[in-house]
Amino acid sequence: MLQCTLIGNLGGNAEVKVADGREFVTFRVAHNESYTDSQGTKVDRTQWIDCTMNCSNGRPAVLPYLTAGTLVCVQGTMTTRVYSSEKDRCWKAGVTIHVQKLELLGGATDVIPKRLFDANGVQVDVNKYYHVDAPAGILRDAKGREYEVVNGGWVTLKQQQANEPEVY
Repeated sequence: MLQCTLIGNLGGNAEVKVADGREFVTFRVAHNESYTDSQGTKVDRTQWIDCTMNCSNGRPAVLPYLTAGTLVCVQGTMTTRVYSSEKDRCWKAGVTIHVQKLELLGGATDVIPKRLFDANGVQVDVNKYYHVDAPAGILRDAKGREYEVVNGGWVTLKQQQANEPEVY
């Protein structure tokens, strides 16, 4: 088995797809490298890695946070494939990681504030992985926007009611 760990930024928002009646999540992670070649020229290189996550136990709670630019650490098994590129008219190789563990390391902007408050006004600190040590329920930020604690402590944006306007 090939185990690998990858740290990089998401190239776009994660997507939920269905194949053979089963749901899975796909996203691409970019790993950037820079170096100076023997002629003194700076070379920037980006490697794109396809990632898939099984949804057999339901959609992952972290799904709303898998947006373009988010820095993640992905661990899982790796497979390679060779394919023909009609655009470049050549053979190419690609790598896919079948995700077993995913860790949010940060993003361009944090969706969830660092401090939320429960119904009694008690402050709850949110760590960088959008997780709290608090029971399931509703938390509010300083502006009164609501967030839900679900699946053992994950903080998500509260689902909007049909009549509520979108607030960002």
